[in-house]
This record gives sequence, structure tokens and C-alpha cells, in this order.
Amino acid sequence: MFTVTTVPTASGDAAIHPLTGFAVDVDGECLASGELLNASWIGDETGQVITVRWEDGRAEAARAIVQAAVAAAKPGTELHLTANTEVHDWIPERIALFESLGFSLWQEKEGFWFTHHGQELPPPDGVSVHTLAEVGRDAFIDVVAACTPGTLDRVDADAIASMGAHRWASALFDDCLQPGDEQHWYVIANATADPVGFVAPGAFDEPDTGTIQHIGVVAGHRGHGYVDQLLRLANRTVRECGWTGMLSDVDVVNAPMMAAMERNGHRADGRPWHKWYYRLVK
Repeated sequence: MFTVTTVPTASGDAAIHPLTGFAVDVDGECLASGELLNASWIGDETGQVITVRWEDGRAEAARAIVQAAVAAAKPGTELHLTANTEVHDWIPERIALFESLGFSLWQEKEGFWFTHHGQELPPPDGVSVHTLAEVGRDAFIDVVAACTPGTLDRVDADAIASMGAHRWASALFDDCLQPGDEQHWYVIANATADPVGFVAPGAFDEPDTGTIQHIGVVAGHRGHGYVDQLLRLANRTVRECGWTGMLSDVDVVNAPMMAAMERNGHRADGRPWHKWYYRLVK
């Protein structure tokens, strides 16, 4: 049985969302460590993320870290754990640990990598394009909300059901918008000037890399190829922003979106990025 100690945590995000740090040390060697973050995956207060790291063969020390983090959370709290093939070692062992502690799979996402090698990047066809700077915050949020019915993203679907479409769209806007995004967050409209979709590219959390923060087609206008026009805009944003590439991920149950990504040059085999989201309500 391992003894878990509480340890000081780094600054940075901790100033906004305080961390509780944990460690398992034996004879001066750190076998496992982790944190309990007072924010969910989307950065709000609806849940708490648990991080955990361990040395090879020390999964039982990691178990003690997760158990300590769960014990430190308030009753009724939703706790989140992740596994990512590009970030974490021992993925099968990691997933087995989560499930043995009662966490259940919430969402699995495939990563898609797009890079610009100087190839032709066709502009959107058959639609008009309007930036966030042109349409304004309220109109943009209205389009995002109109894209929520029937979403195949499981995390988004749960959040939308809990918050309501418009409140969720407002939170997405406020959480994801970064300085300069007003010029390459786009709404597209059809020939009769009806808004039919949006795409919100932005900087990813690594140098010279972008991501699709979110993308959607308005319910009732799906099946007409508008997603391809939105992805064309995202691809051109990579070149315009001078990014090396764009890393985005899609819920694996969203087969239409995964096919659209591949169709438009975003490759699932471009990087080993693949994520599993687990959750537990204490």
C-alpha cells in the first residue's frame, strides 16, 4: 500500500483554477504524481480534471494518486481523466486503471492533421463568406446555436442538453475566441443569404500549430456539402496564419465529419493523436 502526500503545485493556470498536487515517493524516488484541477475539460467549473503520471511498472502507485484525487473532490463532483496516444505512455494500462476505478468512457476522439505544402487550396464554392468581425458576436452565436441540434459529439451533446443551445454557444464563443480570431472565424451563407454553417479555426497549444476549435452546419442544411466549404476555409487559414499545420479531433461516432476531414486533406494517420475521455460522478 502506497502513501500519498499532498505537494505544492506550479503557478500559471493554478492562479485561475487552483490545483491540488499529489505524489507517491518511496526511498526518495517519485513513483507517481498527479493533480486535481478545479476546472473541467472545457475550462469551466462543471467538473474537475485529474492528471496522473507514473514510472514504468508503477500503475499501483498511480492508482493511489487517482484514489487520493477522487477522495479530495467534493461529493457530487464530475471527475475527468484522459488518455492520449501522443501524450501518454502505456495506454492500455492507463485505460484499464481508469475503468477498474469506476470511470466510464465518455468520448473517444480521432486526431486529424492537415499541413500546407504549397498545394492548391481552393476557395469555398457556391456560398458567401463572412468573418466574425463582419457579422458580430450575437449573429455568430446565433449560427453556432442553430448548428447544435443532432450533434454527434458526445461531450457537446451532454453540455448542450444541460446548458441549452444558446448558452452553450455563448460559452464556446467566450472560451475559445483569441485575439485576432475575428478575421478567420467564418459564417457561410447559401444563395438565398441563409446562414448555413460556421468554422472557428484558432491557435493550438503548441508552437506554429492551429486547430479547428469548432465547426458546424445548421440543422436542415446538412447533406449539401457545406462542411467541405467550411473545411476549405480552415485549410486556407493555415496558410494565412503561417502555421506549420492544423491538429483537430473528431468524436469517432461522427462518421460524416471524419469522412469530410479525410476528403479535405486532414489525415488521421498524420499524427498519433487519439484521445479517450473518462468520467466519474463522485
